[in-house]
Parts: sequence; C-alpha cells; structure tokens
Amino acid sequence: MKRITASLLCMAALTACTDGSGSGSIGSGGELENVPDDLKGNVEAVSYNANNETLTLRLNGLDGGPQDLVYTRNAALDVDGYEAYTYQDDPLDRHFTALVAQSNDGSVIAGAVADGGQFNRYFGGGFYQRSGRYDPPTGASGQVSYAGTYAGVTNLDAPGDDLLPTPAGTDPAILPAQSARVEGDIFLNVSFNDNAVNGGVYNRRFIDDQTITLPDVVLVNTTIDEEGVFYGEVEFDGTINGVGNYGGIFGGTDAAAVGGTVVLEDIDNNIYGWTGDEEIGVFVLTQCGQAGDADQCDDVN
Repeated sequence: MKRITASLLCMAALTACTDGSGSGSIGSGGELENVPDDLKGNVEAVSYNANNETLTLRLNGLDGGPQDLVYTRNAALDVDGYEAYTYQDDPLDRHFTALVAQSNDGSVIAGAVADGGQFNRYFGGGFYQRSGRYDPPTGASGQVSYAGTYAGVTNLDAPGDDLLPTPAGTDPAILPAQSARVEGDIFLNVSFNDNAVNGGVYNRRFIDDQTITLPDVVLVNTTIDEEGVFYGEVEFDGTINGVGNYGGIFGGTDAAAVGGTVVLEDIDNNIYGWTGDEEIGVFVLTQCGQAGDADQCDDVN
C-alpha cells in the first residue's frame, strides 16, 4: 500500500443536537460550535438522512464543487454496519470516502470521511450528532456496556477501483488515491453513576487486504460531561503511550445508543514500518440489553 506521509490537518467532531423530529434526518448542515480545538478539522457541517440515504458534507479541504457537497451512496464500499458515500469532482480531483451510521433508535449518527491522498496531503475528519436531549440511566442501571462493529478510513490508498478513469498516459505524480478502509469490533464499558467511559477496538483489519492484521486499540478511561459528551486518549493495547484521541455522544432513552469517532496518528504501532499513516474511525453502538444489541452483549449483565 502506498502511503501519504504528511499528517492529516486535524479531525472534526460534531456535537450539536437537533430537535428529534423523527424524520430520519439528523444534522442541520449548520456551522459547528463548541467543538474542542484538537478535534476540529476539515469537516465543518453534516446533514444525513438515513431513510433517504442522503449525505451532505461541508469540508474546508480541496474537495471541489460548491461549499456543501452531496455525496453519492456507494453500497459497494459499505463496511459492516456502516453505509458508504463517495465524492469525486473529476478524475484528477481527490476521491472522498465517507462511512456513516445511525443508531437503531434513530437518536445518534456518526461518521468518518477522508480522501486517499494527493500531492502529499489528505483531508478528512469525523462527526457525530444526537437528536434530542441527554437522558442517562440512573440507579443500578448506571453501569452498562455497548458493543458492535467499527469502521475506519485511512490515508493509505486502496486498489482504487472506485476512482474515475483517467486518460492513458496520465503521470502517476498527479493521480488521486482512494482511501483504504478498516473494519473491526468495539466494546465500551460505561458508568453513568461515575460519569466514566472506557473500552477498546479489536479485530482490526484492512478490508482490501485482510492478510494485514492491525493491533488492538484501547480507549482510555475518560469523563462524560453533563451533556453526555466525552473525549479521551487512545493507546495501543499494551503500549502506554497516546496515539490519538476519541470522542462521542450518548443519545436515546436511558442513553440507549452512543456514537463517536476514533483518531489514530499511527495505524499499526510501527509493525509494518509505515510512516505518516493515520486512521479516522467511527462507531455507532446499541446499549447491551436493548433491542438489536450486538452478540458481544451475551457475555455482560
């Protein structure tokens, strides 16, 4: 896999809330507010309708076209649990892949988007939003778990079978790359009594080359604020050294769902000797014990 060695400018996380109209649409497309500086980046706004399978993103990167871009539904690039949407303005412009999901109860969305790189840089970010207010569980139910699948986009290039065709003889130096996708599983333990969350991402692997296994990731214990939003550090399992950050938001009745993003400044813990490799991950999970929870929930109270 070719790599883009320059770092991503930065990540973005959308934490604004909507009115919970139940229309299947979350995200007004407005400007982001109250997002931590170290999570802000190329994603400025999002509008997603799960029922209609429509996604509009606003990036401050070189994506071409108008400010708000309607991405094309691209089921061929779906990752288990996450819908894929793509945008490429012309064959010599950047190719963006977005992976997004909405929770079973419709209260939370989250996603990640990135291009595969061109001219030593790539653009992208993560986003998450909630419909309605924060409603944490209370009493004995304050200790809960969440589980499900994880997906990510990277600045390593995929085989590129979704790229628009270029004329024969086009110099490779000016060609865009397609983002290589990652899949895996994720598990969170949460204490709403203590306002704390931690967890891990495991079974990580590239979709385009599953012979390449990737190390497990730890989502270090962090605090949930009064709005049901959290932000913490990411480490590789067994390596007490920060390699990125994660954040998310709880939604639904008794916090039945959670959505968020994971930012990795190193994909493989230097196992394969890559440099400048980065990943933007997404998770949308159902609380264990709720309808539609994951198989991993069979082993928890």
